[in-house]
Amino acid sequence: ATASLVLGQPDYVSGDTALSRAGMRNPTGVASDGTILVVADTDHNRVLIWQSLPHANGQLADIVIGQQDFISQATSVPPTATSLRGPTGVWLAGGKLYIADTQDNRILIYNKIPTTNNAAADVVIGQPSFTSFVQPDLTQNNATPAPNNMQAPVSVSTDGQRMYVADLGQNRVLIWNKIPTTNGAPADVAVGQPDLISAVPNTSIDTTGVPYDVDNNP
Repeated sequence: ATASLVLGQPDYVSGDTALSRAGMRNPTGVASDGTILVVADTDHNRVLIWQSLPHANGQLADIVIGQQDFISQATSVPPTATSLRGPTGVWLAGGKLYIADTQDNRILIYNKIPTTNNAAADVVIGQPSFTSFVQPDLTQNNATPAPNNMQAPVSVSTDGQRMYVADLGQNRVLIWNKIPTTNGAPADVAVGQPDLISAVPNTSIDTTGVPYDVDNNP
């Protein structure tokens, strides 16, 4: 099968990574509610929004989130309610926008899909506040797993009732039984770990109920 159109490039044979209203660099997430299209333009530290489904190659985005305009790609340390650093996952559901702000170790929730550039998020998950310091050097980030934190979340989705987050750096998927409405709300369930305070890779449970690493000895 062949694609119907291409975004981020003027045609199918170009691979420009220049920062512009039409350009992208390493986009890693895309979502649509059937009308609006959202793309995580990861290496430009932004999310692009088309307010209606594009119909032409290289069509310009309507809104940029994470930056004040289409020619900026700044990051903020500490982060803010309007900043992004390497976002990878996006989701649209129930009139809300969800962004996995990967390198800021957080999920941002917008209660309304933004219609203006650089809109502020309404809720932050994974951090106690929008301005909580996040270690920019991933090799120095040694957070202890907890129900209310995450490391390098790469995707977020919802079925309209629950929220699901792939917490890559802590080897688990987190589930909130209700869509969070307050900053730093803790997850209810962890998949891939025996509890919400573990992050061992390839964790399993033996017949006695004791967790162990399936790649090594119990």
